[in-house]
Parts: sequence; C-alpha cells; structure tokens
Amino acid sequence: MCWLLLFGAVSQFFGVSYGIPLLFLDPEYLGNVNFLSFLIVGFTMGGFFMAWNISFYILNSYRFEFLASLVNPFVHFCLNNIFFPLLFTVVYIFSLAKFQHIEGLIPTGKIVGNVLALLLGNLLMIISTTVFFIFFNQDVETFVSKLSEKARAILIGEKVRLEKLSIHKQDQTQWHIDTYLKLPFSIGFVRKVDFYERKLVDKVLYLHHRNAFIIQIVSIVALIAFGKLMENPYFRLPAASSVFLIFSLVIVFFSFVTFWFRSWRTLALVAFIILLNFLTQYNLIVYKNKIFGLDYTTAKLEYNNEAVNNAVDKQMITNDISQTTTILNNWHRRMQTKYGEDKPKIIFINTAGGGLKATYWTFHVLQELEKQTGKKLFDHTFLLTGASGGMIGTAYFRELYLRQKKHEAVDYLDKSYLADIGQDMLNGVGTSIATNDIFYPWQTYKYEDLKYKKDRAYMFNLQMNENTHFMMSKKLLDYKKAEQQAAIPMMIVGATIINDQRFLFFSPQNISYLIKPYIQSSKGYLDNLSTDAVEYMRFFKSKGAENINFVDALRMNATYPYIMPAVYLPTEPEIKAMDAGIRENSGFAVSTRFYSVFQDWINENTSGVIFISIRVDNKLRDFDPKNKETYISELLSPVGSIFNNFILLQDYNSDVSLAYLENASKIDINVLNFNYDQTKKRKKASMSWHLTTLEKKDIQHSFAQDNNQLMLQKLKDLLR
Repeated sequence: MCWLLLFGAVSQFFGVSYGIPLLFLDPEYLGNVNFLSFLIVGFTMGGFFMAWNISFYILNSYRFEFLASLVNPFVHFCLNNIFFPLLFTVVYIFSLAKFQHIEGLIPTGKIVGNVLALLLGNLLMIISTTVFFIFFNQDVETFVSKLSEKARAILIGEKVRLEKLSIHKQDQTQWHIDTYLKLPFSIGFVRKVDFYERKLVDKVLYLHHRNAFIIQIVSIVALIAFGKLMENPYFRLPAASSVFLIFSLVIVFFSFVTFWFRSWRTLALVAFIILLNFLTQYNLIVYKNKIFGLDYTTAKLEYNNEAVNNAVDKQMITNDISQTTTILNNWHRRMQTKYGEDKPKIIFINTAGGGLKATYWTFHVLQELEKQTGKKLFDHTFLLTGASGGMIGTAYFRELYLRQKKHEAVDYLDKSYLADIGQDMLNGVGTSIATNDIFYPWQTYKYEDLKYKKDRAYMFNLQMNENTHFMMSKKLLDYKKAEQQAAIPMMIVGATIINDQRFLFFSPQNISYLIKPYIQSSKGYLDNLSTDAVEYMRFFKSKGAENINFVDALRMNATYPYIMPAVYLPTEPEIKAMDAGIRENSGFAVSTRFYSVFQDWINENTSGVIFISIRVDNKLRDFDPKNKETYISELLSPVGSIFNNFILLQDYNSDVSLAYLENASKIDINVLNFNYDQTKKRKKASMSWHLTTLEKKDIQHSFAQDNNQLMLQKLKDLLR
C-alpha cells in the first residue's frame, strides 16, 4: 500500500487536487526549492528504503539460511531486494525531470543538480545504515572463530557435523534459490549451509535480527527526539520527507506485529484497535486537541439543546442589536465625514475556504480591489465572514489595514505581504505529525498559566505567526475597540460543532442575534425556532473564553479533517469543533443573517448593499454525465453525489437566502463574485497548505480574467 501511494503521488495519479505530487516534485525547505531541499527529501527517501529492507530482512531472512554464510548478509539481502526501491527511484527521477522541465521551465543544469541532490541524500542514508550492519553482522565462520572452546561446545557440541541434516532436506520454510546478486554486482551461486549445525545458523540469524531491531528502535527514539526541535525552522522538514517518515513508521510497526505474532498478526491487530478504541474513552493514548486559553481542569459545562437555548433570551438579543447599531452609526458618521455620503453603499465581504490557495487568492483580490477603487473598498466594508483559508487572508489584510490607520510603518497594499501570506504552512504541520503526533504529543507549553500539549495545531499557529510577523498574535478581544469605533470592519469567525452541525461563532462583540433565525420585533419572538449556533464568548465565559488568541480562532475556522486535529471543548457530553466550511463554506449564511437583523437600519441609512464573494471554485459547474454505470459505482453513487456536491448544495441555499432578501429589501442588493476560475484549460492550483511558485503566479494572473474584470468594473461603478 505504501508503495502504491508513493508511485501514484510522484506520477501525479494520486492526490493531484490536494497537491500531494507537488510535495515530491517541488519540495520546499526554508522557503526555497533548491539542492538542499532535494537532499533532505532524498535522505528520508533512503530512510524509507532502509526501513522497508530492514523490516523485510527481519521477517524473511529465515527463508534464506544461506545468507548466514555470506560476508555482509544484510547488504546482499538489500541488493537482491532492490526491485521496488530502484523502480521507484527511476519513476521519481523521470517524473521530477518532466515536471521541472515542462511545467517549471527550469534550466537543465538545475534539474540535473536537483536529481543529483535527491540521489546523494538517498545514498548517504543507505551508506550510513549499511555501515552499521557491515560492522556488527557476522557470517557463520566469523562468528564461530570468535567463540571460545567452551562457548563453542555449549552452542554446537564438541564438533560441527559435516553430514547433511535430513531436517534441512524437508524444510518447507526455505525458498528455493540457486543464484543471487553478489557484490560487487556479479552473479553468485547459493552456498549450502546444511553442513552447519542448525543451532549455529539460527544463532547467527538471531544476532542479525537483534541488530536490525536495535537500529529500528534507535531510529524511532531519534525521531521522537527530533520532534523536540520542530519549533526551530531549520528542523521543519519538507512535507515529502514527513510522508517518507510516516510510511517508514508504518512499515516498522507492521513488521513488529508480524514478527512477534506471526500467523496471529491479524487477531493481534484487531485486539490492538479494540484496546486503542477503549483507551481513548479515558483520554489515554490519543491526545485530544484543546482551545488554548480555555480551562479544562474544572467541571465541564453542560451541553444539550436546553443549555444552548437557555444561553440566549430576547432581552440579550435586544441589547446586542442596540450595541451593534451603535457600531453601524459610527461607521455611517465616518463615511459622511470622509466621503460626504449620507447614504453610502455598505459592503459585506464573504470569503470561501480552500487551503492556502484561498488565503493567497483572497488577500490578492482584496489588495487589487482596494487599489483599483482608490482605497474605498475597506472603508465601505462593514462585515467580514467566511471559512477556512479565505478568512486567514482576510484577517491578515484587516490587520495590516488597522496598523496603517494607526500610522505604523505598514503599507497594506505592498506585495511583500502577499508573499508573506503565501508562504508554506505544511512543513511544520507535517514534521509535527511525523515526529510528534503519530506517537503522543509529549511536549507542553504554558498559555495564560494553563498547560497544553504541543501538536500540529500548535505548529500551525506558530507557522502562521511567523509568516505574518506575529502581527495577529493577539487576543480576540484586542479587536473589540477598533470594531466598535468602526475603524475596521467587524469580523465573525466561525467553526462547526460536528456533533450537531451548529455554528460556533468567535467575535469580540456580543452577537446573540445571530445564533438563531431572527424575527423582527413587530412580528414577535418565536421560541420554537432552532438555535443553530453557539456564541463562544458567552457560552464558555466561565472557562476563560476571553483568553482565546485570535490566531487560534482562525486555526479552528480552518481545521480541515485529518490534516488538522478536531478541537475538543470542555463540555458534557464532549463536543468537537472543526472547519467552518463543513457547515457553510461561502460565508453567505452569516452575512445574510446579519443583513436580515439590521435590514431596517440599512434601508434607512445606505443606498444599497454589496455582497462580495471571493472564492476559489466555480459556482456553476458542468454536469458530468456517466453513460455506463458499473454495479459498484451505482452502489456508491448516492454517497458520492452528496460528497461531491456538498459545496454546490450550500450555494443553492445561499442563493435562496439572497433572493428572499432582495424581495424584502427597499434598496438595491448586488452580488459580485470574484472567482479563481478553475477551468479545464489549465492546471489548477491544489487545495493544500503549500503552493508552488507557478501556482502563485497562476492565481495572481487569474484576477485579469474577464469575469473578474467585469465584477471589478461593477464595483467601481457602484462606489462612485
């Protein structure tokens, strides 16, 4: 399975839409793709080869007893077991050269240098491992020559029997071998070992196994120790290296299970999974990620429908609406003062998820729109909503905008900040998975006098802070005053409580009016409407909700399954929060709900609403007809259709909401879609936390496409 995945990845047949092949074909280290990055990948690739060979040697060397008579038996075993490593290396080099020449337009000399770096790293690992076995593995004759007379007598009796043993003639464990590849690259004939005492052969092979186990254990311990250094950028491996390390650990684990349990291995694995499943109920073995700043040591909060419904009442909603209306009035006065507009346009920006490409595209679009509108865009913007990567790009843009307003030495339209936000986010996460999370996070750190584990979520936060110069490393409440003064747009960060699909809203302002569908006061207050959201600041107030770091809220908003850990909350029963896109990826569900609450104020004080949608996929997709369905595809089609059309269903619901608002509104409502158009005419950027240089260029160039330029012109006309 490991080989299939690796062959598929480097050949660009597996995980293309998620950018997995690019991790191998364009590995990045310290922000650069160069000789050093390929050297590191090659080194860990060699580690995978040796893990595979060592594991197979432990499991299968007893099938080839003639190895005990050879000098350097492990080296010969590796040489004869070279088919898959050699084939993979050839395929990898071919795919690498093709990718860099055709897609990367890289000069031939540099391609050759990258290939040599890959091979050199591979060779260094293989040589360093084989040297160990050359020094410590012995053949039978060398082993016997070093025994004392007494030891020899104890082990094999008074003399070595020279006659052939009948047990060897009928030994079904042996695979019939006549010839083998022999160093230095010649054909050798198998030397019979049945004239040796069986105990002697078994003892030599046992010592070989012991040495193999030693190097495996030492490697695992070294890998865990390596995790201690993951906060240092120099020790954050290219993501491809993390994949090789993870696969190496998988190979070693299954070889351990097979060696110790042999024919019982399947039963042992099932028992292990059952035991693991049982222990996780008691927070043992598997670490559950926490919100940094929340107190998990005290009694858990009750979480059920009644508790969620009781967390809000009509008076609370009335008060919160009043407070937000004050912010709207502050925004309106600022617009009157700066632009002399009594009824300005109000903008709601909605950004969609999609990993780092959504982050990069969103930031690029905001910079371009701000520049092209004469810096009117963000002044007219009141609310920012969305999901995942799009919200990270929006948050960084807002932070830069705020700092420039405070007269700091920041030009928020400078392209250097676009380069910052497009930096790799995957290497640190991958290194943490391979060296830390795959075992058990054992390192801790303190935040607000509370202890938490360092895992890949911690590394994601750290990498985001480093990429953005720690500008957003502040508490969520630090934005409260600036939002109240309307110096910056309000931002509502969301996550999805996957237990019941409710929103989990993060905002420095009180926003109880968003946690259930709002009915205008003249129509009454319906208690039977579902409460489909939880206001984080209020619900978890007793647990220290005010301590949450803004970056941590953004990370929860972008918690893509498996890559990032689900966040557990201190409730009974325990609930988990993940990516906002699971519930709603575009942001329209929040912005349209906000509009419906303040519709009267907006109708009276503005000349229209502009919903700006920034997304990385086409809203309208072509139907993919299937002329011939197989039985299996027909069986899986209901599940596949739901999964494949998940975002499309959200778009349908958003359009329905917008239509209702348009019908009820007394002013114009405009929806402007800025899409990173992923047509079949060109290779699209992958959905990952890593982007190649070519992908970044493609994302930037796509702003010049006709549909985006048309939307830009409409925006300019509306803001005149």
